[in-house]
Amino acid sequence: MTLPEFIKLAQASPLVASVQASPGSPVEDPGTLARLAQASLDQGVKFLRLQGEANIREIRQKTGAPTIGLIKQTYPESDVYITPTPSELQALIDLGCEIIAFDATPRKRPGGATVPDLIARIHAAGRLAMADCDGPETVAYALKSGADLIGTTLAGYTPGRPPTTGPDFELLRTAVALAKTYGKPIIAEGRFAARWEVEAALRIGATAVVVGGAINDPVKTTRMLSPRSNSLEAVGVIDIGGTWLRFATCDSAWNLSAVARIPLPQSRQERTDWIKAQIQAAGVTRIAVSTGGTVDPASGIVWEAKPIIPEHLGSTFATSTFEVPTIALNDGLATAWGHACLPQYAGMRIATLALGTGVGAGFVDRGRIWCGPRGEYPRLNDIQASEGRTIEALLGGASLTPNPTEDAKEEAKIAFRTAVRVTREMVYPDMIIIAGTVGLSEWLNEEIQNLGCRVSPFGTDAGLKGAAALALFPPEF
Repeated sequence: MTLPEFIKLAQASPLVASVQASPGSPVEDPGTLARLAQASLDQGVKFLRLQGEANIREIRQKTGAPTIGLIKQTYPESDVYITPTPSELQALIDLGCEIIAFDATPRKRPGGATVPDLIARIHAAGRLAMADCDGPETVAYALKSGADLIGTTLAGYTPGRPPTTGPDFELLRTAVALAKTYGKPIIAEGRFAARWEVEAALRIGATAVVVGGAINDPVKTTRMLSPRSNSLEAVGVIDIGGTWLRFATCDSAWNLSAVARIPLPQSRQERTDWIKAQIQAAGVTRIAVSTGGTVDPASGIVWEAKPIIPEHLGSTFATSTFEVPTIALNDGLATAWGHACLPQYAGMRIATLALGTGVGAGFVDRGRIWCGPRGEYPRLNDIQASEGRTIEALLGGASLTPNPTEDAKEEAKIAFRTAVRVTREMVYPDMIIIAGTVGLSEWLNEEIQNLGCRVSPFGTDAGLKGAAALALFPPEF
């Protein structure tokens, strides 16, 4: 097969079915895998990616489909295991594989063979060389070495690049740009599980997309669809607002107990010491924090904050701080997640407006919190509502005070209507839920009902219940 012939097949059907089984899987059987391969071929797939001599031999004999072949073999002196040596490469040539895939990273290979060595052997046998890559440096190295096709197969599976949730589209973009100079096609591969992901890869510039686990590996598919286990033990939950610092324990049924609160301490150290004392007294082994500011969910660091909470910028809500496993997130996001986990709202597109000392917002769709990679939240609070003043300046409790004037209430209602309108026009939620002390105000209730929103069933405990949801039902980021 020539490269133009492969490209023509890919244009006819750009989906490549990887027919492989997880180690120890009951479907790790050449006959079973051949039937799975035929099922994909019957649906229009033109090319297969196959692993292992016995599997490749059986599937090729029964289907006659062209093949990207590889052999996984581990050696004690190397981390390279995809067609690591000329021995595996020769076996694939003997099996008749049109394309031979191999680990193209510049890591030490068993026996000392190099990527250029393997490519030269593949070409000498009249076959195409597919370089499985893990990052931009490997892509460039493989292209320079003469690879015919570049795959993003190893992205996130080596120390060279951190794993992404889903496909690594940024590596794919980079690979497409690098390959243009050489006129080589890019094969997108790695964690593809949905049609939109496949279509996105093709729009980025991939010639074909390899999908394996989502099609032919019931072990991976079962793991992917299995619900994450929920905590059965009581957890500690913390709500840090501009007025109060609160702590409670929460059981798996969302029942709060041992609720304690104090006026917000003005120093970071005082807040930390108080939380530590509550953790020790309650005896909880995990905690979650809902707080103002922008919190990086990976590190627990507040990297952006307004002066509503003194000395908040740089606060760290992490296991290293409290000596128990800790998860922390912006309060608007946490409260939105809490609502999305309730029976009456689960599965819906849920937006939350948290109207407390400040104004927070969060949105959850398809079981995921909409936030930036560092915990950035929807900045609804900073949108101008009236006379150059922001929604937060008009609607936040810090500006309204506990007993707002009638004029202040009317301005707050204008800001509220603006917040609801913007939320609906931007994310089209199924429901907008209103939380926070201002949100619970009697004078705002009629406006909430008129606009078709709902008051949070969490009442005054929305911050704590949002934190509880983070701990009981940890979200994916």
